[in-house]
Formats: sequence, structure tokens, C-alpha cells
Amino acid sequence: MRADYDDAAALLDGLDLDTLLKALVRSRGYEAALRDPPGRRSWSDEQPRSLSFVDLDDRVSRLAGLLSTNHAQPGASVAILAPLGPEALVSILAALRSGLSPLMLPLHANELDLLRLIEASGAVMALGAGRIGHVRPLLMLRTLAMRAFGTRFVGGFGRDIPDGVAPLDTLIANGVRHPLPESTERPALQVVDSRSFAGPQAISERALLSKALEISRLLKPLASSRIITTLVGGDLAALASGPGMAILTGVELLPLGLFSLGDLHACLEGGRKAHLVLPGAMEPALARSKLASHPALASLVFVQRPGETRAYPAIDRPDLAIVDVDVRSATEVDVSRR
Repeated sequence: MRADYDDAAALLDGLDLDTLLKALVRSRGYEAALRDPPGRRSWSDEQPRSLSFVDLDDRVSRLAGLLSTNHAQPGASVAILAPLGPEALVSILAALRSGLSPLMLPLHANELDLLRLIEASGAVMALGAGRIGHVRPLLMLRTLAMRAFGTRFVGGFGRDIPDGVAPLDTLIANGVRHPLPESTERPALQVVDSRSFAGPQAISERALLSKALEISRLLKPLASSRIITTLVGGDLAALASGPGMAILTGVELLPLGLFSLGDLHACLEGGRKAHLVLPGAMEPALARSKLASHPALASLVFVQRPGETRAYPAIDRPDLAIVDVDVRSATEVDVSRR
């Protein structure tokens, strides 16, 4: 066990999310890094699209420059209210690149919990998506910014941007590149417990990449495969099994956003092998469905939350790598292969 730990530590020496993304831009720049599910427009009013590593890096650089114009203190918090998809990933990477600490807010929290988290983190900026089903994150963030002491900038992705919120897509597309502040230390990410909303708690990029490495060693994803994640939150389990593993291995990430069985079916078609990330509570439903025998499945990752009793039937696919990510807290997980 100690040898494995030392080996992982050696592999991650000098690496962070920015370094890995830059390496992917150089080696595989025009390959797909992120892809929307085909049914995205039904819950967000946005057309589905894909981003190459070059596109992703460009959007991250432009947003990072925009955030830096607010002259926040290094390490200041940026609150993010969006599902674990392109908007959230660009926001996380841009905040880190500009020397700021991203805080992923839970979408299912009420306004009082969100206000407490924003104030506890001292967030000076808030970024969000326009619509997620019936939820309007930007309206909520605008209201919270009026009540939270210190939050002085609210930016939104999408076309339906309310008054008082900066249109990020327009500014990123048309704005000039702003110089980034020099930073000698990478800030931490901040996460929140998905059940109790305890937090925010800090995790380092190294801790995130360490867990992503644990998972990827068990799955052994090929560059031609894709990671499909049905998780929408932003704790260590969700970040490591989705964006962390995708950037570490260079595999395309396809976040489903709001879960749709039709979208999941469509994402498994096309001949590419898929590594599917699901809440552990969904295993019995998957085991009873035709998807359980789909030939595109290369592996399954089940994120087991505290308080959830493992139900049967379980998946019976000896040919698949099946990994359990047992969540102990927003910043602590155990990874094991069945």
C-alpha cells in the first residue's frame, strides 16, 4: 500500500489541472475534450455542442482574464452554481488559472443554505448557468449577491441573462485577452457535502488528481473512449470520477446534466467504449434494464453516498471493471474494485 502511495505521489509531482490541460492542448489539441448530451436544449435552452482541448483552453484563458479584472485578492473565493458540465468546468479551471478558489455550490440547496455557504467562503464573485430544468440559478445568484457582503460580480452563461448579471459567453467571445496576475501558489478548490451542506471545505488539486489516478488505474481508459457522468454535484467524488479523471487521462468527458434515459442511450451509441459514472442508488435500476448488457460499456463507477443502503439486484458483468467510490465526506472517499 505504501509503495502504491509513493508511486502515485511521484506520478503527480509538479502536476496540476492547468499543466495537464496545457499538455493536452499541445498533444491532442483538436480532439474533443467535452461534449454535451444531445438532449441538452430540453433543460437548458442551449444547443448541444462539443469543445476541443484547444477550445476549452481558450475559453478558460478568456474567462480567467475577465475574472482577473475584478482585482480580487489571491485565493479569494468564486462561487459556482451550475451542473457538473462545460460551464462548471470552465469556471473551475478559469478561477484556478486566475489565482482564485472555486466553490461548487449544491444545486439542490435552498437560498438560506446557499447564502450561508457564500458568506462562509467570502465569495467575491459568483458564476452560474441560465436555466437547469425549472431552476434559474442566475436569478438566485443575483438575489444572493445583494444579500451577501462582499460579492461584487455575478456572471452568467447562456442566452437568457437577467439584468445585473454579466453575459459571460458574449464577453468571452468578443472581449480582449486580459493579462493574468502572477501567482506563486495554486489555490485550493472548495467543496460542500451533498447531503448536509456542511462546508465549504478545501481540497488541493493534488488530492483531487490522486483520487482520479486511483480510479483511472482501475478502469484503464483508452484515449478513444469517453467518460459519461450522471453526477451533477461538485464534491471530491464527483470531481475525481468525472473532470479529474478526464483531464488526467485525456479522455472525452460527457456530463449528462439533468438525467435522461434517452440521452444516456444516445451517448452509448456510436461505437466508442464508455466509462459510466452513476450514483450507487441507481445500480438496481441499471441491473434490471437493457443498458446493463450494452456492448459499449467498458466499466462502471458507482458513487456510494453515506446513509444509502446497497440494494439488489447488483450488476452481473464479469467482463466489466466495476469500481465503488465510497464517500466518507465531501473531501474524503475510498476507491475499490469489485
